[in-house]
Amino acid sequence: MPSRTKAQKLFGAACLKVGLERGQVSRAAAIEIFRGTLEELGLTEGEVEDFLRAHREDVERAWERRDGSKGG
Repeated sequence: MPSRTKAQKLFGAACLKVGLERGQVSRAAAIEIFRGTLEELGLTEGEVEDFLRAHREDVERAWERRDGSKGG
């Protein structure tokens, strides 16, 4: 698999963050999952927050497309 660009990593991490915000997992579990993912991607939470401020609509649309593709 080719290496992801930083923008792709940020988009993925931002999607994960929004998904965890929307999900049914406990806050403590969501934080642990999110921070572990950031560590693996070599990103900081601040970078993702900055990315979300600039691209939240794109991330939300990605989730809407995903939710819509489930047919329900």
